[in-house]
Formats: sequence, structure tokens, C-alpha cells
Amino acid sequence: MDRKMRHFKTIGLSIILFLSISCSSGQNKSETRNESKNEISKYKIPEFDIEFPKTEFKVAKTENRDPSLNVLITNMILQGADNNNPFMYFVAYNELPEKLKTLIEKDPNSLNVAFQAMLTSSATKLGGTDFKFKEITLNELKGTESICKVFDGNGIIKSRVFLIENYIFMISAGGRDISIEKVDNFLNSFRIKK
Repeated sequence: MDRKMRHFKTIGLSIILFLSISCSSGQNKSETRNESKNEISKYKIPEFDIEFPKTEFKVAKTENRDPSLNVLITNMILQGADNNNPFMYFVAYNELPEKLKTLIEKDPNSLNVAFQAMLTSSATKLGGTDFKFKEITLNELKGTESICKVFDGNGIIKSRVFLIENYIFMISAGGRDISIEKVDNFLNSFRIKK
């Protein structure tokens, strides 16, 4: 039991660390003050729908500013355990960092490289191995999907990342002994409102 609880705590801590570093999730409009330049960002955050699974656990929302990228990162995460098997579902988004925007303007393939780096980084912190990537689309928006093994091969994490307008969205789900159907139901429920 203690070993399983340690795994659960490790997943939670790793997810929080990852989300506070690389992605985010949000609401309707970003008018956050850029503390270093005293500017206001006025990009409209794309509205979206997502269906978190119904569990006894609650979805937590956090917002953190990443000083190295100078972006506000918003996260919505549901984590818990089902029959002592930890699981997590999350949506994260943030404004496209200026550094990445500049790279993409010079080399459009930089976006795909950045997506794969984000997906690998987040899952590696959770013990991810055997990564598989593929390019995907969502209503004509290009993205990247990854799947990897966790928990010594007894679990998976599947993630998707998209650039939508001026925001990076990452949607992930996984856990130990979790069904791919539950994971796919969550990932497929993500919709951008028109």
C-alpha cells in the first residue's frame, strides 16, 4: 500500500512540476500584465469544451507565471486513484512564448520539434518510456500525439498538443492499468468552440 501511495504522490508532484513549467489551461480572455515589460496581453483565449470523467475527486485549476518564458500557465487537472491505481487527466494551455514564435517564423518545423519535446519532457518525469509520436489534426489544426509506457509498462500516458490561434494546448490522460478507451474518451472530448 505504501509503495502505491508513493507512486500516486510521485505522479501528482511530477504533473504539477511539469504543468508549472511547460503548459497551461484557461478560460475566456487573457489580459495578464507582463511583469517584466509592464504590458498587457490581449489575445483572446480560444474557448473550449472538455469532459473530465466523473469521479469522487475534484478538478483543480491553477495559474502560474513561468518567468523564463514570461507566460501565464493555466492548468486543469483531475488526479486520483481507482482501486489503488493512480490516474490523471489534464488540460493545460498558455500563450505561445515569443522565443518559440520567433523560431516558428524562421522554421515552421520548429513547432513539431517543440511539441515532441514538451510531450517527452512531461512523460519522462513520470518514468515514461517507449514513446510513439504521430501528427494529428483537430478541425484542420495540426498537432502532435504521443503515447508512452509508465509504471514499468503497467500503464500509459497519451497526450495531444496543438497550437490554436496564439495558444498552446496540451491534453493528457493516463495512469496505471487504465483502459485506453477511458483515455481516448477524454482526449476526444476536447473541442474548440467557434
